[in-house]
Amino acid sequence: MSSMNSLTIKDIARLAGVSIATVSKVLNRKDQDIGEETKQKIAKIISDNNYVPYQKVMKRMSAKTATIGLVVPDVADVFYKPLVRGIEECAYNEGMSVIVCSTGADEGKEKKYVETLKERNVEGLLIAPSAGFGEDDIALLNDNQIPVVVVGPGSYDNAVCQLHFDYARGTYLATEYLIKNKHELIGFIGGPPTGQGAEERLEGYKKALYDHNVGFDKNLVYESAITDLKQAGFEGANLLLSKGATAIVTGDDIIACGAYIAASEALLKIPNDISVIGFGDSYVCELLTPALTSVAYPSYEMGYEACAALLKHIKNEAAEKKKLVSEPSLQLRQSASAPKAAGDAPKEQIVIVGSLNMDIIMKVSHIPRVGETILTNDIKNAAGGKGANQAVGAGKLGGQVYMIGRVGGDLYGRELYNSLIKNGVDAGGVVFDDMLPTGNAYIYVSDNGDNNIVVNPGANSRLSVEQVQTYEAIFDKASYCLIQMEIPMDTIEYVAQVCRSKNVKLILNPAPAREIDYSHFRDCFLVVPNETEIDLMIPGEMTIEEKAYRLLDKSFQNVIVTLGDKGCLLVNKDTKQYFPAATFKAVDTTGAGDSFISGLTVALAEGKPITEAITFASIAAGITVSREGAQPSLPDKETIKMYL
Repeated sequence: MSSMNSLTIKDIARLAGVSIATVSKVLNRKDQDIGEETKQKIAKIISDNNYVPYQKVMKRMSAKTATIGLVVPDVADVFYKPLVRGIEECAYNEGMSVIVCSTGADEGKEKKYVETLKERNVEGLLIAPSAGFGEDDIALLNDNQIPVVVVGPGSYDNAVCQLHFDYARGTYLATEYLIKNKHELIGFIGGPPTGQGAEERLEGYKKALYDHNVGFDKNLVYESAITDLKQAGFEGANLLLSKGATAIVTGDDIIACGAYIAASEALLKIPNDISVIGFGDSYVCELLTPALTSVAYPSYEMGYEACAALLKHIKNEAAEKKKLVSEPSLQLRQSASAPKAAGDAPKEQIVIVGSLNMDIIMKVSHIPRVGETILTNDIKNAAGGKGANQAVGAGKLGGQVYMIGRVGGDLYGRELYNSLIKNGVDAGGVVFDDMLPTGNAYIYVSDNGDNNIVVNPGANSRLSVEQVQTYEAIFDKASYCLIQMEIPMDTIEYVAQVCRSKNVKLILNPAPAREIDYSHFRDCFLVVPNETEIDLMIPGEMTIEEKAYRLLDKSFQNVIVTLGDKGCLLVNKDTKQYFPAATFKAVDTTGAGDSFISGLTVALAEGKPITEAITFASIAAGITVSREGAQPSLPDKETIKMYL
């Protein structure tokens, strides 16, 4: 028979033919639900062997360590960071230290850490356990006189204090929000199935589908076996996108980061093309563009409360062993919206080849005359350049936009590049030049909204034919191409040639007006000059209409002359029609032309007739002139729809 020094609770359970948890209940006088015969059998084995729990002996001999143990799947995970902070804060306030162990959701590592903490004589243990952690594990800790608080799901009867995040409710809220926004093909990406709350997250997603009569499709569920959550999100999103999903619920904000990368590589925009919702409401939500909608829990507060409950048990204070549930909420940001209607989807991509400048905007009382010096007290920088403005304008309106341009390897260049990305533009064709700085535009804006612009092209002057050739394959996917006159003429002419050979409809914005060889633009779909530009293109004493017809004679298929607050004129072989300007109070007309052209192109790419596209573009331009700045003033589609 085992001696006092070697008999363990496991030995007693084996000899009695019962579980460790049953022995633990008898030892700790929590045996109300255990039969009398079983209790007597266990008591006899204890008595016959003079059994004394080893840890009780050690605690009589050892000084208090003022230390508690904390075991979590990943201390660096954005979901657990605030929880750990709350625990550490509470412990510090009570004069206790915390030994933190990160298991990587590995059950073997978890068991080893728990044993290590027992050897360190911690006074209590907080654990966010794996799926394999059960009542026997708690019984062994209780037998060693180590109070335990469990943070997470699972059923542990009444022998332990438990604080539970309602994971299922969180994914339910996320899925329900997407359903209410008219999504039907909603995918789910979870982490490793053994991770804490993995099963509950999936069940919440499935229950929301069931409750709202949306069919569950197992092909729209991706549960990764890897612990690299960002890679899991990337792989899962690629799979779900291939299945036609319009929205994705994720089990972690880092998984959502991977989904963002997959969407970007697929040239899809969030939320226009795919909605994404995270889980955890961590700091990364505001770092992503667009900001991530996420399921939020009061993790810091829960951590603090869990630690406070453990400390009460350590001090033998009256702490009720109960299960506390933390309810989630959905923090709405910009990553989830209604799916794009079929009629709103651009048929193909829009390629924009053009300039990127940093605008230096100066507010003045009036535009200075020749030789006049005036003062300004209001100067600011803003991302600009006609190419970039039109790309951002089309991107904000939901167009699938690819930009080819050039910036300097400086701060301005990085700001311009980031502005494109932020507004949903694929900037894969933008090159950082190592010789010239980023271009600048010096813009004088008067009190009545008039403006003059002086441009220093900088790196734009090195946007070469060779650079376009490098990215020429993108034209194979495009239906429209926009080009302006702030880049080298040989590049403009080459782009016209590429568009003609690939049946891409070219839209020429002749700004600033320059002498051009019209033979390079035969069969060009559309030219859009303003009054000043058409006068320079077709000099002489003629009306605007006559000059527009002269441009038609130079083999342009359509001519639209923008007339400022008088609207615009459309001329083609079948039509001559004036369109009024949208009625908005002018604050800054700098971006009006670019807003008009980007709105026109997106509407055409959506399959709208040119007359409807002009109406859409006129409202876009009207909204733009009512705001300050070029790119900041460009509207999104929802704003335009308010005025249609």
